[in-house]
Amino acid sequence: FQQVGQMQILRRQITNELNYSCRFDSKHLAAALENLNKAILADIEAHYQNPSLPYPKEDNTLLYEITAYLEAAGIHNPLNKIYITTKRLPYFPTVNFLFLISQFPKLQYNRNLGNV
Repeated sequence: FQQVGQMQILRRQITNELNYSCRFDSKHLAAALENLNKAILADIEAHYQNPSLPYPKEDNTLLYEITAYLEAAGIHNPLNKIYITTKRLPYFPTVNFLFLISQFPKLQYNRNLGNV
């Protein structure tokens, strides 16, 4: 898990550097990509709220093409990237909360480090 966490932090730092250089070199392109990304995400979220609304079809290449541009411009969060989709589990938040509460006794506070 530690190696995966370090790789995620590294990916996030690379994304931030790409985003900064894109905003510096091409402000208009960065703004256009951000607005297009927000519009597509709003449509997809609206579909999940109301399944009768249309969802982009599999043969539509817009999502795949815009993803490549967004990643190249650093306008994405690598921690939020979805690789597969599943149905929502009804009691997952409750089970996760109970698991977290059960692990609290194993944590200790260290004043010298200022963390757990």
